[in-house]
Amino acid sequence: MSTLTMTASQESETDTVIIDGSMPFWAGLSFGAASFVNYLVLSGAVHLAHPGMIGLVWMGATGAFLLFGVILKVGVDPLVKVHPGFRRYRAIWGSLILGALFLVGAIIAMLIQFGVGDKASFISSPITLCIYGIGWRLAAVMSGRKWPNLLAIGAFLCAVYVATLAGTAQQYLVHTLCVAVFAVLPGLTLMLRKPAL
Repeated sequence: MSTLTMTASQESETDTVIIDGSMPFWAGLSFGAASFVNYLVLSGAVHLAHPGMIGLVWMGATGAFLLFGVILKVGVDPLVKVHPGFRRYRAIWGSLILGALFLVGAIIAMLIQFGVGDKASFISSPITLCIYGIGWRLAAVMSGRKWPNLLAIGAFLCAVYVATLAGTAQQYLVHTLCVAVFAVLPGLTLMLRKPAL
């Protein structure tokens, strides 16, 4: 094999984008579970000793996502972890999720400043669904595959619908279902493929 052919092969391998499912899976599972708990509390099915305890639920979800999805990378094929395309893909998802956390935090701070802090908890659902939509759209662009576009469109449309339910317990229930469809299930499907291409 010539040096030119080997170089071209190495460049092709380096440019390949690994569509990793662990990041959306763990984000969806962690925050989807917190969303469902939020629904149970708002619907009256579960009573907390103090209203502020729901914040601990979301903090726990964030901790679980960081531990299993970011630090331990549970569910990722060891061979995939060393691939340059894997690192690039996870960097994109990580940036999106980090950006979403800061965006939600900034909007909550603004709502508190306006004196409507009690409505702040309802803004995260449509924002997170938009983040999943952006993530799958980027996955489609980076990988050249078309199927992530369907997930992106579905997540965007559901974000609008979830926004119309703002202020109700049903918003959290629908959000939980949407996260299962647009993050947990596709993420798990990708994780079960070895390697997830």
